[in-house]
Amino acid sequence: MKPGNIQVLYNFVKNHPIKRVLDLGTGIGASAAIVALALKEKGADYHIDSLEQFDKCVKIAQTLIPKELQEHLTIHKSEVKIISFPEIPYHYFSSFSFIPEEDYDLIINDGPGPFLENDKLIDLPNGTIMEMLPRIKSGAFVVWDGRSHMLKFLERYYADNFWLTRPRQQNSDNLNILERKDNPVLFKDTLLEDYKTTVYFKDNEDKKEDNEKETSFTPDGAAASSVV
Repeated sequence: MKPGNIQVLYNFVKNHPIKRVLDLGTGIGASAAIVALALKEKGADYHIDSLEQFDKCVKIAQTLIPKELQEHLTIHKSEVKIISFPEIPYHYFSSFSFIPEEDYDLIINDGPGPFLENDKLIDLPNGTIMEMLPRIKSGAFVVWDGRSHMLKFLERYYADNFWLTRPRQQNSDNLNILERKDNPVLFKDTLLEDYKTTVYFKDNEDKKEDNEKETSFTPDGAAASSVV
């Protein structure tokens, strides 16, 4: 986690009513430690669930995170699984096999990371937030620690389900913070909707007809705009 991200995350947790936290991707434990410190300092009755795919990272995090910050922290070893969504054809995503059943106030999306399968490197966009969306409660915050390529999928298909509470600041950090709206899960391919407003998918005859509608000509040869 970048130094700028650390300060932003710490301040955000201190200034918002957060008690239950899900950390997707423990790594060396930076995010979990920062959140634990902020919550401990403000005297919150909190708990953090942190998921990690690699045994070595679990051990490193348990060593590096101060013991007093591990009192309300549970690090779960969770394998990576590959998922897909029927409404998003020809795309695959990574997610964690085990996700605790909790009503989280804050979810930090920073994993799973790339992994090896049959000596092949598998590096997929994370789909955990999309998979969890039906059970992310209204008002919950989702922090994106970088991973802008995955954020583009969420923006394209599930933008109507979130407010952008805090956009990334390019010169200092790359944290985007979203807030879950109070609505049922809504799906819309915004890119498809944009294409529908163009002639991209129309055949030549449709294009020709549209062009003729856009401009008509008077008998004397002067151009006149038509009203469509």
